[in-house]
Amino acid sequence: MGAFDPAGVIRVEEQGKGFACGRGALAAILWAAQGLGADRAQVLRYATSGDVTGDYERVVGYGAAVFIRSKN
Repeated sequence: MGAFDPAGVIRVEEQGKGFACGRGALAAILWAAQGLGADRAQVLRYATSGDVTGDYERVVGYGAAVFIRSKN
């Protein structure tokens, strides 16, 4: 399960603890999913270009996730 914290996406980069290209867009998607009633996110897959090329000096990351609304 992944963190479902839109503000955290922004905060992590501001604190120098991580980087996400398109962090604003990613945070916006998380806020939109929450607005539509989702209460958790599940990462389906994460990989980098280095997983294919073997070169981990410079990589681009890719991720796939689903947003879930629990039935109450």
